[in-house]
Amino acid sequence: MQISELITKATSNLHELDYSPRTAAYFESTWNQFEKFCAVQNITEYNNSLCDVFLREFSKSKNEDSYFKPATLQRKKGILKMLDTFCAQGNWVKGRALQPQPLPLNFVDFLNAQDAALVKRAYSQCSRETVREFCERFMRFLVDQNIEALSQLTYTHISNYLLQFNGHAKSTVRCELSRLRQTLKSMYLLQYTTDNLATYIPLYHFGQADSMAKIWKSDELARLVDTVDNASAKGKRDMAYIMFASELGMRSTDIRNLKLSDIDWEKCCVTFVQSKTGKLNNLPLSEKLGLAIIDYMRMRPQTGSSFLFVNLTPPYGQMARFNGEFQRYVRRAGIHVEPQAHHGLHSLRATLATRLTENDVAADVIAPFLGHSDEHSLHRYIKLDIENLRKCALSFEDGELI
Repeated sequence: MQISELITKATSNLHELDYSPRTAAYFESTWNQFEKFCAVQNITEYNNSLCDVFLREFSKSKNEDSYFKPATLQRKKGILKMLDTFCAQGNWVKGRALQPQPLPLNFVDFLNAQDAALVKRAYSQCSRETVREFCERFMRFLVDQNIEALSQLTYTHISNYLLQFNGHAKSTVRCELSRLRQTLKSMYLLQYTTDNLATYIPLYHFGQADSMAKIWKSDELARLVDTVDNASAKGKRDMAYIMFASELGMRSTDIRNLKLSDIDWEKCCVTFVQSKTGKLNNLPLSEKLGLAIIDYMRMRPQTGSSFLFVNLTPPYGQMARFNGEFQRYVRRAGIHVEPQAHHGLHSLRATLATRLTENDVAADVIAPFLGHSDEHSLHRYIKLDIENLRKCALSFEDGELI
């Protein structure tokens, strides 16, 4: 395809996908620089190697100054990847520079059949999405191994996949083994493989996981909140989001999925269907959280979206995942976190559960508040309550158990 024609079509696609004018202008500027560079080289026909040549040329130094700074080069590299993707596929998914290639039809058939089977077993949509996400990741590995049908799968491919996780945390390896075992079992039961390859997954006992959730101290949370710019629309949105997690212990997916209609201002409560369990939960709104929501709503973009939390750039759809932003606030606050401690947004849920346990709140009160189906689910939080566990320790005096 001619370079000028490719850029014209890609630019048109930018506007069809409702990119903001500022973002679209930056993309067009990069593509125009690329077109001018090719024109100087008397190149009119596009091929993907030209992007690398362009980036190398503009990464060279001139008078001890680079044409582009490293961060600028990285951004332009992503923009050129999108141009390359458009040339190959005729489109791209907004927000993703490197587009995944379509999976073989045999793989897609299995994914759909497995999803239908999970629906019959009453799996929630969130759980089905988690299963599908893992399966797609495993299948892309198989594609790299030149596997085009699941009937070609052997124990050697399984072994090569698992070797990727050598040296990873115990919890990661445990999850990968469990999910792969279930996936291979489904392939066999749905008759996509002739043998039950799940038997090749090792049944190792890893013992206790080597990482636990961080339990936040009050002063640490205060420092983190102080880093949020509460004068901007983004800051007010992020503040309300963090407070839903810290005060109500809601899962991040449930916060993202909140609708404006889920909040009952007369009864001061929020009612929502949990993505993980599919069960309804009703939680009280404190005055502090209510005011945070109102502050955000005053600066929330004018949009027809029914979601409470939305993106701040057109077309103002449902907000993207928040965990990465939360991690940036943690780093900005300069809070020390042990390397083995999970400190994502979900750690605020663990912190709330631990604080309730420390304050001797009954398990039959905590479980429904957090949306757990039974009290046994609280065991993971009890092991984080170090002070109360000390009271349960056995004491010895003169060699005798007291």
